[in-house]
Amino acid sequence: MHIHQTVIVAWPWPGWLTESRNAMNMIASRNVPQDQAFLGSIVVPVQGVVALVSEDETTLAKLKPVCDFLDLRIEVVPMDANLETALRELRPMGVIADLDGQTQDGFHTMKQVARYNRDLPLMLLTGGDPIMMGAADAVQELCGLTAVTSTSEFPVAGQLVAFLFNAGRRAGCLRLLPI
Repeated sequence: MHIHQTVIVAWPWPGWLTESRNAMNMIASRNVPQDQAFLGSIVVPVQGVVALVSEDETTLAKLKPVCDFLDLRIEVVPMDANLETALRELRPMGVIADLDGQTQDGFHTMKQVARYNRDLPLMLLTGGDPIMMGAADAVQELCGLTAVTSTSEFPVAGQLVAFLFNAGRRAGCLRLLPI
């Protein structure tokens, strides 16, 4: 004896399946606070790296206290080093470079940064020469760099902190919040 049973499925309302899937996606993709994601886990901030391409010792001396305060590591890239290789190894959150270096000028630095990442924040120390600043703007456009800051002299603390904060926020390595 064979008994055939027919099951009739009635959908509660038209489109309920799509709504249910959307509801499930919202639940799966909502932000979970870090401390609740995994019990016993600890959030460890990533220390940001600033690549400094400069032969000027005073630039390092002025940059160091600000980076120390923000818990950033400065890596001095020698002017005669292969900058593209150094960027790949260091993976910096930003680059600060002299525009007029004896061994490697800032224009070459701009081209190397563009090959590595066009969106990497770059601060150029131009020394106040308006012709060099105009040329830097042209090279920036030619290379397609999107985050170049040019300064006439070494930046005041507020300008430097703003540059470092924006670079760190892009890289996700600062624990600071804008106020």
